[in-house]
Amino acid sequence: MKKYDGFSLATNLRVQRAKSDMSQGELAQRAGVSMYTVQKYEDGTMTPGADKLFAMCEVLGCTPNELLGW
Repeated sequence: MKKYDGFSLATNLRVQRAKSDMSQGELAQRAGVSMYTVQKYEDGTMTPGADKLFAMCEVLGCTPNELLGW
């Protein structure tokens, strides 16, 4: 099993958000988190709980495995 490192999530979140042509603010609003939180997810200093991970996946049209790099 591949170990989760946080940086995969940060990179993959930026990539998925770019593919969706969405700003950090738009993702934050649609996923129910603050823009500060999205910034912290994307710089790798915070990791989302399962509820926020699933909310962002729903907004971005991807799976948790895609965001986590598994």
